[in-house]
Amino acid sequence: MADFKINLQIIFNNNGAKYERNESFTDTQTGNAFAAGIADIDTGGDTLTADGDVGTYGWVYVKNLSTTGTAYIDLGHSAEGFAADDSICRLYAGESSIFKSNGRTALYADSSAGTQQLEYAIFEL
Repeated sequence: MADFKINLQIIFNNNGAKYERNESFTDTQTGNAFAAGIADIDTGGDTLTADGDVGTYGWVYVKNLSTTGTAYIDLGHSAEGFAADDSICRLYAGESSIFKSNGRTALYADSSAGTQQLEYAIFEL
């Protein structure tokens, strides 16, 4: 039985260039633990912490809760304060993403300016 379901829709239409996709798939998770919360991310970088029940990070959902401005949050697997070219995801105000981690046990976030709030949910692999 699949424990995790993803629905994805992409609609791109810019100056005559078009691309559309509707995807739906499931994934079977070995573990059943997850951690969710809101983290204050500053310019020095912060670790997104999953409680002790989450052994290996699997699916990860993130959303930048900021509503204005040009600041962004970068996410990655390397140490706090990582370089922007090491990031795996960049979120501007109001943007969200979901991705499957490569089985790491840590996830880091870094704000480009000031402190921003990041909503997250980390599901055990």
